[in-house]
Amino acid sequence: MKSHTSKTTDEAKEQAASMSEMGDALRKNWEQALRTSSKLQEEAGRWWSSVYNPASAVQQWQEQLTAATRTANSLMPLVQKPVAEMVDFLEKSTQSTAELVKMASEAAQAPAGADCQSKWSELWTQSLKVARSNAEALAQVNVKAIDSWAEFLRKTGEAGAFRSA
Repeated sequence: MKSHTSKTTDEAKEQAASMSEMGDALRKNWEQALRTSSKLQEEAGRWWSSVYNPASAVQQWQEQLTAATRTANSLMPLVQKPVAEMVDFLEKSTQSTAELVKMASEAAQAPAGADCQSKWSELWTQSLKVARSNAEALAQVNVKAIDSWAEFLRKTGEAGAFRSA
């Protein structure tokens, strides 16, 4: 049977490992997004130079407009999912906050004594649980959003490579 200290140490190690994995995934996605955004910047530079080139034809404008429309259409599902997850998070967070406010009100109205102390203790315990839960949920939503963007940038980067080849 493990002691309380060793259980806490094991839990801390597991949490550190989990956070390290999330950090590594975040770093890799960030690096890929940075490379892809660099390519996107280069394309934007070429586009702006073609805008000011008087020899640019209507067909070039049509192709660019079609590509922009295609990109915008592919962005919609990418944006909808993280927004839906964030709305869900906000709904849960609002509900948790309302419950905490109710608990605080009950604790403030409790007569002094053991009952009052237990209500305040319960409020603080729940507050910490809600804070931890919110932090974890937000981290997951952000990691998923970054993964989605990285995947989108990889796909558009690959598609751009095929178009320019």
